[in-house]
Amino acid sequence: MKKLILIILTLVFMQTVVSAEVIPPRGVKPTKETNPVFWSYLENYSNSLKQAFEASHMFRLRGFGANYEYIITRDGEIKDMRNTIYQNEYFNEKVKEIILSVKPEPFYKDMETNEMYMSVFLGYAKYDDQRISVGWHLRYERDIFSITIILNK
Repeated sequence: MKKLILIILTLVFMQTVVSAEVIPPRGVKPTKETNPVFWSYLENYSNSLKQAFEASHMFRLRGFGANYEYIITRDGEIKDMRNTIYQNEYFNEKVKEIILSVKPEPFYKDMETNEMYMSVFLGYAKYDDQRISVGWHLRYERDIFSITIILNK
């Protein structure tokens, strides 16, 4: 009986090691060093979007750009997609097609969240740029993960 009580107490007081990452609380800026799992997921998704954007063949001018906001679910589905920066009907539709052509991976097992709110901007300028950032969306009162991809035109 003493052994059973000792085993139960050991299990109760034993610390479990968890390697899962959660989205940092508001005001804490996630970085590649502090949140390597989330950052790796965003980098892989961003690189896939950039490849699809570079491979697209569409009419474009320098200064063209469009932004879409949407939610990625744990299994990699895109839902509630809406256009937030408009260019023109043709360009907006092409950017939407590019985003939908790149199916996000399901969340990594160490990512402890059920969904991520995304903001993706694809556009053209005099330079190349690819950025990932995380911020707070005041309108929706939640974290927003932003990917900006600008190609040289």
